[in-house]
Amino acid sequence: MKHSRPRGAFARVQQRAASLLTFSIVCVSATLIAACSGGGSTTTGTGSATDNSTVTSTATALTVVKAAVDCSQLASVDVSDIGGTGSKITSATVSTATVDGTTVSYCNVKGVLAPANNFQVALPVSTWTQRFAALGCGGLCGSLRDATSQANFSFSYKCPLVQQGGFVTATTDMGHQGNGTDWTTDIQKQADFAYRGQHITTLAAKKLIKAYYGQAQKYSYFIGCSDGGREALMAAQRYPADYNGIVAGAPAAHFQIQNSVFHGWSVVANSTTGNSSGNAILYPDKIALLHKAVVAACADTPDGLISDPRACNFNPASIECPVGATDTSKCLTSAEVDAASKIYGGPTDASTSAPMQAGRPLLGSEVNWPGVEAPGTGTAAGTPVPVTTGIFSYNIVAGAYNLIFTGSPTMPTIDTFGYSDSNFYATYLAANHLLNDATNPDLSAFQKGGGKLILWHGLADQHISPRYTIAYYEAMQNQMGQAVVDQFSRMYLVPGVGHCGGGEGLANIDLVSQVTAWVEKDAAPASVVTYRTDTAGTVTASRPVYPYPAVARYTGNGDWHDAANYTSGSPLYNVRTPSWPGSIFYTPYAPKQQGVATPS
Repeated sequence: MKHSRPRGAFARVQQRAASLLTFSIVCVSATLIAACSGGGSTTTGTGSATDNSTVTSTATALTVVKAAVDCSQLASVDVSDIGGTGSKITSATVSTATVDGTTVSYCNVKGVLAPANNFQVALPVSTWTQRFAALGCGGLCGSLRDATSQANFSFSYKCPLVQQGGFVTATTDMGHQGNGTDWTTDIQKQADFAYRGQHITTLAAKKLIKAYYGQAQKYSYFIGCSDGGREALMAAQRYPADYNGIVAGAPAAHFQIQNSVFHGWSVVANSTTGNSSGNAILYPDKIALLHKAVVAACADTPDGLISDPRACNFNPASIECPVGATDTSKCLTSAEVDAASKIYGGPTDASTSAPMQAGRPLLGSEVNWPGVEAPGTGTAAGTPVPVTTGIFSYNIVAGAYNLIFTGSPTMPTIDTFGYSDSNFYATYLAANHLLNDATNPDLSAFQKGGGKLILWHGLADQHISPRYTIAYYEAMQNQMGQAVVDQFSRMYLVPGVGHCGGGEGLANIDLVSQVTAWVEKDAAPASVVTYRTDTAGTVTASRPVYPYPAVARYTGNGDWHDAANYTSGSPLYNVRTPSWPGSIFYTPYAPKQQGVATPS
């Protein structure tokens, strides 16, 4: 296989970068439930059990409060003062949910907040610890998830506070049903999806809490990932008094950019024609080869994960097939090298050659590309797959199209997004930036009110580049000062983990304990242990993650499956996000309000 110098946009980005240069279960009594703490045992790859005690972060023990009225009485609670005329409770019934062998009874309240925000609030009948958590939705939302399902309560791996019914939880479809395009041209439904839906659902949930238990919640939280991460940051920016603590995972905060030029480039970069009329170039079989080569070049710990992909300068051309090769099954063709380089590197400005995007999928994320940046099925030698049907990124752009570009001077297409024109951002994406984006770095009101924010992102995310979360965190530091940001925010980057979970990394993590302990006991998060489990749920490996920019480093002694044998290491990459066309959206701004007035 031939080796050559870096090529195209990816090469320029790489050359520029080079030049710049817990888990465990605590005791739960009949009247007190605490959050998870550090410590526990791990079944290692060798079959032995080792103690992985790290940081203890136990939330305040609060007295359990039981229901003061019958669940059915909540059906008569008036919520029209929150959602307006037509808002109502549609049902209030008791049901049970079983998690890890524990059965919890809930008063499930469903309703609608006008015009069409369907919501559900799950109120524990006899296990409530005076805490409330709003749960974010993903994608473009459009469906009402079961608020009693622990699958919706992400980032709470093995946490009794969550699993044994300590929280009142709430979900919403954000004001529309399905992911069709009709709602994206409705002014009110645009606002409900952008910012209003979660806020009014939270107000309704708090009113129901007061009615059901005879008292208000003591602490309020928001937990979300992907668009739920955007919703989390939107709350901190628009409604800083709604929540005491927020966990925002892989936030689609840069909504305008994410669902147009970012996903759009994934389509054209992997197209035989360079636009949406072509077939895919890269398929799962060749992506597997690419990933194997990346891991061989970049993995820096015994578990084969990449601590910080930004520090690796792997070039896809290193596995390019020799000129004239007849068997290309074990190497990448020139077209495949170009496609991979474009996916990594992103577009560049035609006049300056500067990157047009702050980040693309990072090295090590390839294993998660099928179905997003590439077709989920098929082979390089098989039947060609059109990018419009085989690449999910195309569907994402199509679903959000009207919501993003309403108000633009003209309506571009996925092929005319201005990938090489820096003016595109200000001309086409600025109109709805003030509505949809959650990139305002000034969280002064949230911070001064005592709010705590945990950001996290999987470094192998195939949908949203971790570089955007890093860019937002840096913007917060630039705006508020690092010392102030350190008082109320932490960011964790998890090696090998895909979008909101999955991937080859250790995706089981409990950040709920961290945020509750920080809010309730002022115990600022330090290291957090992540876990890998097999299909039976047995823990097979553990390792810590540290607040950014530190990375976990294996000590060189003991079982590398065991978190106890890792320590905090110095950052591997110190280059801050350079200026790029979208930087204009990461500065303070007054958010746009539209539609009906929203109660505070």
